Amino acid sequence: MRDLTNDEIFEVSIVWNNIKTGRASDKYQKEQAVAFWNKVSGKKYKLKTSCGACLADVYNGIMHLYNQYYPDAS
Repeated sequence: MRDLTNDEIFEVSIVWNNIKTGRASDKYQKEQAVAFWNKVSGKKYKLKTSCGACLADVYNGIMHLYNQYYPDAS
């Protein structure tokens, strides 16, 4: 995993707070999380994916980044 820019670190917090319950409140937030994960991880998941394994990878990856960059917030 590459180092994130300051803007991406800020975006981690925003995206994580939208999906931290394991469920995005709307399709836009889900697509935003998938797009962000594609950007930082190099994956190429479709934004409208309903693949459980793909969405779990997105969730777990963003959770890992959040815990890495915001250790006191966990």
